[in-house]
Amino acid sequence: MLRGLGYLHIQGVAHRDLKPSNMIVDFDAGILKICDLGSAKKLNRNEKSVSYVCTRYYRAPELLLGCTEYTTAVDIWSAGCCIAEFLNGYPICRGVDSSDQMYRIIKIVGIPNRDELREMNPRYTGSVDLTVITFIPRTLRGYLPERTQESAVVLLEQLLKYIPNKRLTCQAALASDFFTELKQNSILLPNKRNLPPLFNFRENELSKSSHLYSTIVPDFLRNNLPTVYEIDNHKQT
Repeated sequence: MLRGLGYLHIQGVAHRDLKPSNMIVDFDAGILKICDLGSAKKLNRNEKSVSYVCTRYYRAPELLLGCTEYTTAVDIWSAGCCIAEFLNGYPICRGVDSSDQMYRIIKIVGIPNRDELREMNPRYTGSVDLTVITFIPRTLRGYLPERTQESAVVLLEQLLKYIPNKRLTCQAALASDFFTELKQNSILLPNKRNLPPLFNFRENELSKSSHLYSTIVPDFLRNNLPTVYEIDNHKQT
């Protein structure tokens, strides 16, 4: 999911409706493909886009607050919601409308401060009344199964941030410790079949994240892929 989403983002394209039902999964082969690009759009700086986009349960808070000049980071929030759902078996935030969705996010992530509100939408006019919030937000871990790995919690905390540019990129997320097991040469799918190729990156997939190369790609595969030097050199030319 993150690799496919990252490929879109490299092209400057936001999916804008990432959710489990927009993914095709071949469980036998261990392959996931993102589908339904009907809401996808190439985002350009200072160009306005509609904020009423993306299925509510996976909608980024800046969209809930009416932001019209957003980035591909809206998909990163959705990806975090999807991963949480993969762990839980159900959506982590199930609001009945946009305001209720924001309140449910606040219960998990906390009450946004003034700077966070400004970063989400500089033109925010107060459509969500934060003064009525009297509950004490729980931590994200409190909304996940007890058996959830700490590395998964850390990853979700880095994806589900209010400030869009503080969220991990897809490539940075791939470097998370949560995916370390997939980098073992002996790892198999639950059906005992080999994993599909996970690290056959094209040069443009890593060109903006060459500093993460050694963290993302396992040692035993690096000789078969472009080196960091080659990637940096390609980027400079």
